[in-house]
Amino acid sequence: MAQRKSRKTERARPGIPLGAILGRHLKNPTVRQHFVQRRMVHEVALAVRAMREQGGLTQFELAKRIGSSQPSVARIEKGIGYRAPQWETLAKIARALGKQLKLSFVDVDHEEPLVEIDGMPVSGAEGPTADA
Repeated sequence: MAQRKSRKTERARPGIPLGAILGRHLKNPTVRQHFVQRRMVHEVALAVRAMREQGGLTQFELAKRIGSSQPSVARIEKGIGYRAPQWETLAKIARALGKQLKLSFVDVDHEEPLVEIDGMPVSGAEGPTADA
């Protein structure tokens, strides 16, 4: 029977703030890039789900409105994948939910949400930031 190679991972110990560990890892540009990318995917997922639920639609109903499938909508809402959905897909979702998709270029502020609905942060998007 083959032996497993043990892989050491840094774990949060009592008394060590997550922000300290995260901040140390985010000094690596590659880790920071992946963190910001995953944060965007996560916030988009939360926004799509919140807007769909607020609109009283099922995943199937939204999928039908945008010309897609229910599993595709589920993947978007779960944040599966390393990239945010394509702009055109998000625009279709916005139109189907009576919203307008808006792109905004702003100064870097790691504390600000990346995704907002009607100018408000997406509920549940709180957590460690890339500037922790």
